[in-house]
Amino acid sequence: MTTDPTAPDPGTPIPYADPAAAVPGPAGPGGPPANPDATASIGDPAATVPGTRPERADPADSSTGELLRTLTENARSIVQAEVASARQEVTEKALAARPGAALLGGAAVLGVLATGTSAVVLVRVLDKIFPPVVSATVATALLGGGAAALAKAGIEELRLVGPPVPERTIESMKADVAAVAEATPG
Repeated sequence: MTTDPTAPDPGTPIPYADPAAAVPGPAGPGGPPANPDATASIGDPAATVPGTRPERADPADSSTGELLRTLTENARSIVQAEVASARQEVTEKALAARPGAALLGGAAVLGVLATGTSAVVLVRVLDKIFPPVVSATVATALLGGGAAALAKAGIEELRLVGPPVPERTIESMKADVAAVAEATPG
């Protein structure tokens, strides 16, 4: 069996290369860069390295209109991001609450059966063993006990999920407000 000497060892991890990342290359004198796609991300704020900030223009050099437009755009993007975050968090919590809600629904159905006329079948079966009053009491206790057990399990499941408020988003908004208050002069 022949092996390819250029093939990586099966135990060696293969490094990840981001295809959208800029690829530096030598540029000829006065010519285009070796990789024309590399120029597409130069100066693009979306292509900055995480943890670094793009250089900002001095606000003193900007007009009032430009400053207001920048402020409006920043506020809009922050609000949109926070709303999206809140929506995602509430959706996650709602999905996590489904099993508990289903258990509570089952408890409600069994509770209705415990007080409804559907329990007549159980009562008639028990009438063959016990007197009528005792058989009705036993049937009600069985159905009510099943409803109570399901209700308890459903409540515990819902307690694990927590309150249906977007807690991460609230903390993020508090941090945003604190950052704005800190950056505001006076």
